[in-house]
Amino acid sequence: MARFYDMDEHHMNSNDKHKDALRTLQLQFVGKLLAGFTHETKNYLAIIKESVGLIGDMLKMGKLSRNDVPEYFNIINSINEQIEKANDLFKYLNRFAHRMDTPLSAFNVNESLEELSGLLNRFANQKRIVLEKQFQKDLPQIYSNPSLLQLLVFNIIESGMPRLDRNSTISIQTHHTDGFIDIRIILKGTVLEEGASSHELNDSIIKELGGQLSLMGGTETFIHLPVRNM
Repeated sequence: MARFYDMDEHHMNSNDKHKDALRTLQLQFVGKLLAGFTHETKNYLAIIKESVGLIGDMLKMGKLSRNDVPEYFNIINSINEQIEKANDLFKYLNRFAHRMDTPLSAFNVNESLEELSGLLNRFANQKRIVLEKQFQKDLPQIYSNPSLLQLLVFNIIESGMPRLDRNSTISIQTHHTDGFIDIRIILKGTVLEEGASSHELNDSIIKELGGQLSLMGGTETFIHLPVRNM
């Protein structure tokens, strides 16, 4: 018996495949950020442990003279600095996790990009690339999907890093005009590979965000988002 081609069924299968691909991409995204977070946290704890051990060694040697007080304060300041860095990282991860609680919410674009760049610092440092932030102050809150926006920006930054030589910069800029939030991601420095590489799902993500995605000159990506995604 002949089976007629069902367009609705085909559309549903295609839509399901898209959702599965996007879900897989999001899981990979979360996994990479968690891996970077754990490595950074271990580094901070290792430095704290080393500093505490140094203080212990100095005490065992009986170095308690006034001349050694500045050295103690330097060690204590180093410990406090590592604790603050770890606290910032935990704060970024906590906010990042809560952004997935609801598909749509009101949020500050600058804050979402700040936490994303904080969680990406390890990957940038490994490649000797600086993540430069130039955020316009007092941006209005945007009503959209924060986790999808972070995924989109992550895809763009991750695809840009291999194209840059060491000691280059990726600039993340925000601007507000006429009911829209603009995000520019610019590769600055020696570009090793010409052309703009982008993830195949980026176009689908920007459609869900109700915005526009433009690639300019191979080194600049422009994200144009409505303040309220209806």
